[in-house]
Amino acid sequence: MSHIHHRRRDDDPWGMIEDTGAEEEYQGLLGGREQQQAYIHSAHADDLLERREQIDGITKEISDVQEIFQDFATLVKNQEVQIDDIESNILDTQEKTEEALREVRLASDYTRRRRNALCYALLFFLLVLVVIGLFIYELSDINSN
Repeated sequence: MSHIHHRRRDDDPWGMIEDTGAEEEYQGLLGGREQQQAYIHSAHADDLLERREQIDGITKEISDVQEIFQDFATLVKNQEVQIDDIESNILDTQEKTEEALREVRLASDYTRRRRNALCYALLFFLLVLVVIGLFIYELSDINSN
């Protein structure tokens, strides 16, 4: 908004404007002042525009950071489910391992008892053979006498 004041001699109640050269100089000063105001206004507008661009940039960066945090939260949630699954699998494996250990101990006890029973049966069979052998030997001794 440029306001150019055209001063005429009639507007000069004190008689300060004496010739056209002074009037032109006065107009030049007014024009320079208006140019300065226009420049200041332009510089202010440029500053505002630059600040607006900076604010837009910061807003975009904040939006990007928010998106990163949302992605991170999604990853954490997905990993939490996976970790829960892993934990559940570990607990199941621990229970099954303990059950398997009990089964192996039972099988070992059973095998040991069976082996002992077989040894006792073999020992008994040998003892019976010895007794029968002695009995036959005694009978043959009696018959030979």
